[in-house]
Amino acid sequence: MNIEIDGIPLIRHDRDPDTGVTRSLRSVYNIGVSEKRRIVEHKIPGFEGSILQDLGREPVTISFEGIIFGEGAKEDLEIIWSKFKTGSSVLFSSDISGVAEVTQVLIEDLQIEDSGGAVNRYKYRMVLREYIIPQEEEEPAPSQEEDAAEEVEEETNDALASVNYITGKVMDADGNPRSEVSVKITWDGGEYIVKTNEEGIFRKDNLEPGKYKVIVDVPEYEGITREVEIKSGEE
Repeated sequence: MNIEIDGIPLIRHDRDPDTGVTRSLRSVYNIGVSEKRRIVEHKIPGFEGSILQDLGREPVTISFEGIIFGEGAKEDLEIIWSKFKTGSSVLFSSDISGVAEVTQVLIEDLQIEDSGGAVNRYKYRMVLREYIIPQEEEEPAPSQEEDAAEEVEEETNDALASVNYITGKVMDADGNPRSEVSVKITWDGGEYIVKTNEEGIFRKDNLEPGKYKVIVDVPEYEGITREVEIKSGEE
C-alpha cells in the first residue's frame, strides 16, 4: 500500500543495510473512506414510482491514523502541518481502493502527538477531503450595449436631421383654408416654393439647420414674413 502527501511518503520502512536495524518507519492504520453521491428523486404526477437523477458524487473524505519515526520525521510533519494551517491544497497519491483517482486534497484535520517521549517518534490522525479544481468561468462576451447605444444615437440624430421641416396653414379672411397657394421659403443659400393642399397646409421637409423666411403669396398675407430657425432635430 502507498500513500503520499505533497510528495512525502506516509508508508515506508528503511533499514540499515549493514545491521538490518530499522532507521525509519512510517505506517498508517484505521483507514476510512467516505464517498457519497447526490441522488435526487423526481415524482411523476399521476403515476406511481419516480425518476432518480444522479447529480454526481460529493468530494471523497479520507481519514486514517499513523506512526512516523526516524530520520526526517519531524521535518516532514512540520511541512504537512504548515499546509494544514494555511488551508492549501496538496498533491495526494494512493493505491487505496476507491480513492486512486483522487490527486489533490485539503487537510481538514491534523492531530500530532509524541509517541511515548521517544525522539523523532510521533503519532498522528489526519482527515483529508478531495479538492476539486474549480472550473474556470468563461469570460463573458464583450458587451455590445454601449456600441449599440452609440449607433442608435447616431442613427437617431441622422434621422432627426433628415426630418427637419417647416409647415403651416394658409386661410382666407373668413377662416377657410386656401389651397394651391404658393409659399416661398428662403434662406441665404436659395429658396424653395411649395403649395398648400386642400386643407391649406404647406410643408417642406429635409431642411438643413439654419434660419429661414416664410412668405405666403396671397393678398391677405402681403407684407407678412415669418422668420424660422431650425436647429438639429427640430421643426
